[in-house]
Amino acid sequence: MVTLLIPPTRENKPYRLRCRFKTDPSPGAGWLQQQAVRVAERFVADMRKQGWVHDPRYQFRLRGPFTPVDPTTIHPQRMPTAREMAPLVARGARFLDESPSGVSLVLPLGEVGYWEYEIAAVFVRPQIMTEVPDLHEER
Repeated sequence: MVTLLIPPTRENKPYRLRCRFKTDPSPGAGWLQQQAVRVAERFVADMRKQGWVHDPRYQFRLRGPFTPVDPTTIHPQRMPTAREMAPLVARGARFLDESPSGVSLVLPLGEVGYWEYEIAAVFVRPQIMTEVPDLHEER
């Protein structure tokens, strides 16, 4: 007997998605709200191109300010096995951890040239979401 895990009528599951935007330090309240509305409109338009529909039952959430952080992709390096290291260690090789830590220094909020604010909104999509790695991440 086969059991279906997918119900016959797929319901739109809500997802809270986030978008960050940059501003000058210490923006005025009116200017910040104006920028937030402009960014929210673009956010909804961009997500609509990807098949998402904004759920109007939920309001947009504005959070911040945050110190800007540059996103980085960390590629794990393959560590040789003990069997591969044994002959090299016998010849005097040393295996020290020289990999980058992935930690970046973040300046205090008062010392950066711009701030970031985050807008969060709820979107729905009729498709089942699955993760597919990018081509540059596949090995």
